[in-house]
Amino acid sequence: MGDGVRGMSSSVKLLVAAMLVGGMLAAVPAGATATQSDTTLEVVVVDQDGDGIGGATIDATWDGGSRTVTTASNGRAFVDVPEGDDVELNVTAEEYVRNHPLVVTDATSEEVTVDMAPKGRSTIVVQDTNGEPVEDVSVELQQEFRIDVAGETDVTGQFSTGTIEQGEYELTAVKPGFFEETRTITIGEETREEVELERGQVQLEVTAVDDHFAEPRSLEAQVIVSDAGGQLAELTATGGRASLDVDVNNRYTVAVERDGYQRNERTVEVDESPRSVQIATQRVPELTLEPRNERVVVGENTTVRVVNAYDEPVAGAEVTRDNETVGETDGNGELAVPIESTGSQGLQAVQGNLRSDVVAVEGVEPAEGSTLTPTSTSETVGDAPGFGALVALVALAATALLARRR
Repeated sequence: MGDGVRGMSSSVKLLVAAMLVGGMLAAVPAGATATQSDTTLEVVVVDQDGDGIGGATIDATWDGGSRTVTTASNGRAFVDVPEGDDVELNVTAEEYVRNHPLVVTDATSEEVTVDMAPKGRSTIVVQDTNGEPVEDVSVELQQEFRIDVAGETDVTGQFSTGTIEQGEYELTAVKPGFFEETRTITIGEETREEVELERGQVQLEVTAVDDHFAEPRSLEAQVIVSDAGGQLAELTATGGRASLDVDVNNRYTVAVERDGYQRNERTVEVDESPRSVQIATQRVPELTLEPRNERVVVGENTTVRVVNAYDEPVAGAEVTRDNETVGETDGNGELAVPIESTGSQGLQAVQGNLRSDVVAVEGVEPAEGSTLTPTSTSETVGDAPGFGALVALVALAATALLARRR
């Protein structure tokens, strides 16, 4: 009996323990995962000779965090970062600089070397061929196809690079209206570089066409050329062509206008070579309804024709009579519209967002005692083809008969 009780007691203890463990597991939030582990980067900061730089500050940043450490006298420092993250290392030192941060991808426990260069600075002075300062010149300095410094000259024609690495750079200076200047320069601790820009123009030729047709047709139109400063010229494209001289290295807006046509424009980049551009446009979309008759006998039909802005038939256009749909035009753009009452009746064509002008057709009663006849003009018997010739022939035969009897 005692053994049975002790056995039952042990079972109860195991059951309670299992329930407690289950409760603790259930208390863990769904989707919870283990904390991401860190890894240690050994960062070595060196100068152009490969010697360690002591006292350099390393700012390590990653998505959601950062850490700052300082190098020892041998240029080494250890920084803990999340394992597998991409880490950006920005290093600053008293006498050295780096133009771009170093990025460590998929960080693991590894040694990373950061190369630094002596600090330098340069002032770029830009003048035209007359020795006058040129402001708003875009200046770029790059090494190994990577832009390190970019900015614009001030009113005195100068641009300061700020603190950058000493060494060789490719300098590019350009401004609309001037030819681009590119050269290799060497920047030291404090240097000055003078650049001369030459003004220049090239020809811009504009062709205006109507591309409604399978083969676009030249279009005589007005060509308007503008840049950031406003409109520069308005020309007539005689025979569809117009040309003018424009500043090099500039961006232009070229528009084509003509009455009855949609205004169309393009942005055109002009470098240092002549440029040709084609601008296409089409007539302003419209519908025109043309009735065959303006007066129609009640009970008869009048055929209407619907055409587009190019006088081409429009199939499938809805035709209404006093705002009530009558039918749709056929492949020839035509529809027979019955006139069922006297008085003025408004006919209109509709297709999509286009509506023609309303055209008035008057329904009239047939003349008293007459029968209904087609609305188109009919010829009388006397006007029938060949009737006059028949009368003349009978008269001639009668004259001949009388002459024979005499």
